Amino acid sequence: MKTIRKKTRKNSNFLALIVRCKNEPYVAEFVDYYIRQGVDKIYILDDHSDKNTYKHVNKRVKIIASGIDKQSEEFDHAKQLYQTIRHQYEWIIIVDMDEYITTKKNITKTIRDELKTTFKDCMCVQIPWVMMSCNSIRYNPESLLKTNVYRWNHDKKHPNPTNEPKFRCRYDEIEVKYIVKPKYFETIDLHQPLHPIGNVKIVDGVRNKPRPNGIFYKNLREKDIQEGYLLCYHYRIVSVEQCLNKIKYNLWYKKYNLKQLLSFDHPEILDETLKHK
Repeated sequence: MKTIRKKTRKNSNFLALIVRCKNEPYVAEFVDYYIRQGVDKIYILDDHSDKNTYKHVNKRVKIIASGIDKQSEEFDHAKQLYQTIRHQYEWIIIVDMDEYITTKKNITKTIRDELKTTFKDCMCVQIPWVMMSCNSIRYNPESLLKTNVYRWNHDKKHPNPTNEPKFRCRYDEIEVKYIVKPKYFETIDLHQPLHPIGNVKIVDGVRNKPRPNGIFYKNLREKDIQEGYLLCYHYRIVSVEQCLNKIKYNLWYKKYNLKQLLSFDHPEILDETLKHK
């Protein structure tokens, strides 16, 4: 009698993702996107979200309750989770729910593909933001990636009248998010891994060139965006509705007003990369 073997997913512990969530409207789209990009497991650190937030979540998602009492504790739960799972995966992505890492130079490849080929010999990939825009739409769109297709022109400067650091110009330097081989770093921060173990090779996601550990990419330009291996499309401003919800519910945004948030919106270039992905 022929033995029937159950098919298993190869390298199921290759790539995990850690993300925080507070009543985010695009959880299902976020999860679906990263699963398609080759992520094996998504860990969502939930901050008292409404019961409908995870209505259509994929079975590869683990939701962990992590109520936050004060702003200083916001990332502590991610550090604790990292310590728990760091020896289970070859790579871990650290992003927020409004950040979508995408391949660009090799557009048909997935994130998983690039980690197995282009970045296989490094221990951390630092990936710069690309700032997306909502074009001042009033309400949250049904699909973020299909609707919000405008972004900043990164060849231009964007001085901000509020003088708030969070809404500053990013012409000279812009934040990075990262994908890390956790066995080489003892802990993490929001924009960089910490406490390297031994000699580690850190590269940027644009050119795959060695760089020191840090939280900024210098002088991101349109040529970099067109030719980069990995970029992180950042949907900080989704709609007027979302801005109002951020001010009401998000610890980082409580001190801002609607005018300040919308002053950060620059719909200058049509970019449908994520729409087609």
